[in-house]
Amino acid sequence: MSSPIVSVQEALKDMVSSLPKDLFEKSTSRAMRRLLVSIGLVTFGAIMVHCLPWYLLPIGWLFMGTACCGIFSIGYACGKNLYFKSRSINYLVGTICMLPLMYNLEYWKEKSTLTQSTVRDYVSELTRGKFWWLSSPLQWVSSNFSFKTFSGRVVFSISMLYLFVAVFFPLMTYGVGWWGLCKFYLIPLVVYHFWMSTFLKVSTLSFDGDRPTFIHMPKFVEYLTNDFNIGVTLSRIQSASQDIIPAYKWREAYDMLKQEYKEISEQSFSSLITKVGPTVKNTIEKVADVAVSAASTATSSSSSVSSTASTTATTSKFEGRPWYEKVVWTTTIFIFATPLISMYGMATTPFNVKTYITAFLSYYIAGIGITAGYHRLFSHRSYKAVWPVRFVLMLMGTTAFEMSVIDWCHDHRAHHRFTDTDKDPYNIKRGFWHAHMGWLIWKREEEPDADVSDLKADWVLKFQHKYYFPLSLALGIALPMWICGHFWGDWRGGFFVAGVASKVLMMQCTFCINSLAHYLGEATYTDQRTPRDSAITSLVTFGEGYHNFHHEFPYDYRNGVHLSAYDPGKWLICFLSWFGLSYDLKRFPQELFRKGKIQMAEKTIAKERAKLDWGLPLTELPSYDMEQFKLVVKQQSKKWLIVNNVIYDVERFANEHPGGEQYIKDYIGKDATKAFDGLVYNHSYAARNILDTLRVATIKVQQ
Repeated sequence: MSSPIVSVQEALKDMVSSLPKDLFEKSTSRAMRRLLVSIGLVTFGAIMVHCLPWYLLPIGWLFMGTACCGIFSIGYACGKNLYFKSRSINYLVGTICMLPLMYNLEYWKEKSTLTQSTVRDYVSELTRGKFWWLSSPLQWVSSNFSFKTFSGRVVFSISMLYLFVAVFFPLMTYGVGWWGLCKFYLIPLVVYHFWMSTFLKVSTLSFDGDRPTFIHMPKFVEYLTNDFNIGVTLSRIQSASQDIIPAYKWREAYDMLKQEYKEISEQSFSSLITKVGPTVKNTIEKVADVAVSAASTATSSSSSVSSTASTTATTSKFEGRPWYEKVVWTTTIFIFATPLISMYGMATTPFNVKTYITAFLSYYIAGIGITAGYHRLFSHRSYKAVWPVRFVLMLMGTTAFEMSVIDWCHDHRAHHRFTDTDKDPYNIKRGFWHAHMGWLIWKREEEPDADVSDLKADWVLKFQHKYYFPLSLALGIALPMWICGHFWGDWRGGFFVAGVASKVLMMQCTFCINSLAHYLGEATYTDQRTPRDSAITSLVTFGEGYHNFHHEFPYDYRNGVHLSAYDPGKWLICFLSWFGLSYDLKRFPQELFRKGKIQMAEKTIAKERAKLDWGLPLTELPSYDMEQFKLVVKQQSKKWLIVNNVIYDVERFANEHPGGEQYIKDYIGKDATKAFDGLVYNHSYAARNILDTLRVATIKVQQ
């Protein structure tokens, strides 16, 4: 009996496959026309916003924001290879279309389907409720900060997005001012997200019962968005088929399907807006749920006690609670608001070289406070220091806005104890962006167990923990602002640049220790865990980029163990030790470093060796005595000879022998060991490796 889910997928596949073949053919001219029209509509919307009086601005914003959805639909289609014939052109055009909307194209490509499904399931809960209009902003956050896959193209796509934001926002603010940025970009973007939220809801309503459901939108919306309301439903249908309909033929496909299949359901825009509740669900998902439920029932009948225990163990404490209760809002607002504040300030504040020097010093002081203080002194106890040094390093780290030493070290010790597991606070296995910042945004299921009793007994750290918030504001923001304002009158630059912007840069750099240092570089000493050694990462993480070394030898006060390795924390600790300010500097034995490198080299060699043809292993070869060997050579005319008790068939190699074929013929049916090993010529490794691929049997050694 066939599975219900298979029958649904087969029906959808047949529905698409029955359409005329020319409907699946891509047209470069139609693709270009649609692209140019969409660009023209967005441009026309910007002109409307510029020309309309203030009381008609909402019309311009509505037009421009809706037309932006048309740009998105093209980027979406390019990411799915539904637009141009060439994949490279699709990638280029798709990336350019996604940039103004602040998406990275890689999220929408087929290879990120797993991530999209996860995000869609997470967002679909919101689309069914009364706050459905927030689903698009939530998906925007999820699509940019929850990658499961990470590759060169992902890096390129994210880099392009970062470059766009870094250049566009300051230039826009400089050219048209803060109100101009809101008027021409941010407000139309809000309109765009409203329509995208409706399309997400359309995707949720794509199936009504067991029938595909299409939603009728207002005509001007369908035109400006390139029939994206049809595309989201067609995309769900096409996911069951290998046949792909280009985006500019969505309307034609819909008209044909509507004529041929009475099972297609249609709903109005008003019903879309008003329909909420948990009853709406994709049919395929329903069938899958039933199948899983049935399998679970069958399993539980044989082991009900263990199943119940397993279910209880895996139940989330956030289950059934709305998504916004899972967010650590104070931290989230701080992380996302400070970059915006710093960009605004840098774009609107006159450049002052003294202020930027102060910002750099503020950035570097905070970074050294984290690496030499928080990390190596307090968390790993890789050296000891006199109390004034401990106090100063504590104050330096406080300016970084990365929690108190006690809280920071609790998470970091747990990270080392549970590296790459679910109990690892910044587990890289959950994705690059989770390790980078996501772990700070979402509340945890449980706090990992880590011993920080030694830190709680330190009066220096107890003082900081108690007064952390006022200390961080005073030292991280107020102090650099006062320096810039008091000495050269740049109070504004002191706040935005030396205060906020320097801390934003510093935090992003130290976040890279948890993310980039687990992705980029070499497994120099071990490949048991994800940390990697990279000189490039070290440059942006204050010397913490030799992360494979650090995780293998965590109590060594050095990170870049080589003298030339960039590691300012190591240099500072060593310098202080010359004056007795730091002492008991811990070092792992040099021999362990060499052993780790040799073991990894052996693994690498073993992997490379396994790729090569070394001939059949001797244990798998048949065995002959000398009489049997001579008999086979004589009766079957085999071109066999013996070297070191191994029989080789040299028939296909004889005429390639560098010394001439005659040398081979002279030893057919004989033992050529002495001649091979030096009597005639002591053969090279290359010759011996060639010979190994020719072996066919062994000679029984007489006892």
